[in-house]
Amino acid sequence: MSSKTAFTGLSMPVFTAFGWAGEETAINYALDQLEQFVHLLHNNLSRQAKGDLPFAGLSRANQSVYIAASEVPEEDLHIAFFARPLSLEMQVAITDTKALAKALKNAEAQPVMAHRLITELGAEWSLRLQQVQVDEESGEQAHYQDIFKDSITALLPEVSAEVMSKASYLNSEDKWVTPFFLSRRYPAEQAAAMGLKVADVLTEQIDELLPLIHFLTGRRASSSKRKAKPKARTVKPMMGGKVDDETAESSLETVLKPEDGFTHVATLKPLHLRRGFINLTSTHWPFFALNSRTETRPVTIYYDGVYDKDSAVWRMLPNDMARIVLSPSVHHWIEDNFSEGDEIHVTVTRLDNDEIQISLRAEN
Repeated sequence: MSSKTAFTGLSMPVFTAFGWAGEETAINYALDQLEQFVHLLHNNLSRQAKGDLPFAGLSRANQSVYIAASEVPEEDLHIAFFARPLSLEMQVAITDTKALAKALKNAEAQPVMAHRLITELGAEWSLRLQQVQVDEESGEQAHYQDIFKDSITALLPEVSAEVMSKASYLNSEDKWVTPFFLSRRYPAEQAAAMGLKVADVLTEQIDELLPLIHFLTGRRASSSKRKAKPKARTVKPMMGGKVDDETAESSLETVLKPEDGFTHVATLKPLHLRRGFINLTSTHWPFFALNSRTETRPVTIYYDGVYDKDSAVWRMLPNDMARIVLSPSVHHWIEDNFSEGDEIHVTVTRLDNDEIQISLRAEN
C-alpha cells in the first residue's frame, strides 16, 4: 500500500494487522496509516501542547507512533500510541533514569498534587510503575516486579505517596530503574468509527494531560498572564453567624503542619449531618483567609475517589471559627456513610497554585 494513500482515519485493518495473523504487507500498511495519524494529531495540537511535545514520529521497533518532548522519545516524557487488535492505546511514558528522577522527585515532594493530577484524569486510565533491574556490566534491563499496576481508581492517596516514594528511591540506585506508564485504551471499533475526528478527540485528551506533564517534567506552562489567586467573597455567615455549644465542639485532634496544611479529626453531631457542614476551629481560619475581610474561601474536596469543586470554607462569627460548608453531593455522601458520633478525618493542603484541597475520610 502506497504511503501516499489519503488518510481518512484508523480503519479496522490497521488494528487487525497487529494481530497474530498479520503479514508484512499488512503491518507496513498499518504503520503507514499510524504515521499519517500521528502527524495529523501533532499538527492539530494546541500551541502549548506542541511547545511541550515538539516531536512526532514512527517507531518501527515498537510498532507504534509517538509525540515527544525530545527528538529521541525515550530520553524524556513521551506519549505513544499502539494499535492493538482490540484497542487504540494511548500511553504517557517516562523510561529514562534522569527524566524519572525529576518526575518522581516532584511526585514525592508534592504527594497530594501528584495524586490529584493522576486520579483526576478519570477511571478510564491505569497506572503502571515497574521495577526493572539493570545489569551493571552490560546495561541490559530485565523486569523484576511491578510496584503498582492497576486502574487509577485503586490509587488511594496513601498508596500513591508510598509507591512514588519507593519508585524514587529505587530509581536512584544504579541497579534499578522504575519506568512510569499511564495508559488509556479506546475500543478499536470506536476509534475506527471516529474517522478523522480521532485526532480531535485525542487533541482534547492531550490538553487535559498538560498539567500532569508540566508537573512531572518540572516545566511551567508558557503564559504571559499570571494565574489569579482565588478572590475573597462576601457571604453572610451560616446560621446568622452565631456558633452555639453543639456546633463549636467538634475537634478531637488537630495536627498542624508547617505552612502546607494540617490534619484535623472532628466528631459529627446531628446538626452537622442534617445541615451539611464540618467544623474546624478558630486556629484554622487564618490558613484560609486571603485578607482580613475574607469571609469565605472556595475549596476542592476529595472524597471516595471523587473531586468536588462546589464546597467552601466559611468564617464564623463571633469567634472566627472555620467551617467547611459542603456541596449537595458531598453532603449526601456524608449522610450515607456517617452517623451521629462518628469521627471524620480532615486533611487540608495548599497546592502550588494556591488552591486548597480538603480530603475527607472515616477516621477508622
